[in-house]
Amino acid sequence: MGKEEGMKTELLQAIIEYVRNNHKEDIDKAYDYFWDEEDPADLFKGTALELGFINFEDWLLFDYKVGGKQTFIDIYLGKNEGLKEEEAAILNRMRDSVLSMYEVVSVSKDKRVVLKDLLLGDEYSVRDKALTRGLNKGDVFATRLLNLDGKHVMSVCVYPFTAGQKKDVLTTVDKQFARYRKTVRQDGEMRDYLKDYGDIFNLTWMHHCLNPAGKS
Repeated sequence: MGKEEGMKTELLQAIIEYVRNNHKEDIDKAYDYFWDEEDPADLFKGTALELGFINFEDWLLFDYKVGGKQTFIDIYLGKNEGLKEEEAAILNRMRDSVLSMYEVVSVSKDKRVVLKDLLLGDEYSVRDKALTRGLNKGDVFATRLLNLDGKHVMSVCVYPFTAGQKKDVLTTVDKQFARYRKTVRQDGEMRDYLKDYGDIFNLTWMHHCLNPAGKS
């Protein structure tokens, strides 16, 4: 683990402790919103349930806006004037990150994985044995990429989809983005939409987990 990646881990732990101690009601509101007022324990078991909680915490810290205004990273930055310059720089990069949909283009023997961003159009080379182990060409999933230590790394969150579900997820995102342009922000770009409504991946993941055959 590189220096910046280690700092990222420590900063996220500090933020989640701050949130738990000072924003319990906001956590409850975010939880209900993220799970569409369902109890995930009634929907998932085992690994899927564990993954759901990991994904919720990632979205809560990075994307959820308290009172519709600031993310918890914004709030933590504003309340901690004693942060080192490099810590603040990492938090600003984290704050600007978005969840997006990726497809594995290639996997090399050294576990270097090339990912194609299916919504924003970029390609990234990711080398992280712990997070990319088991990935194969053609795999499709949503995640958050972070630029740390001069390289791109995957966040711990992941929303796995099958290749057959790719078109449906992309179509859903495109439709919601078009609605976003009409009703929320006419000049908004896809990156803006993903930052404001990254929870779309949880909703589509929930749908496909509960309807694996594509039934409504």
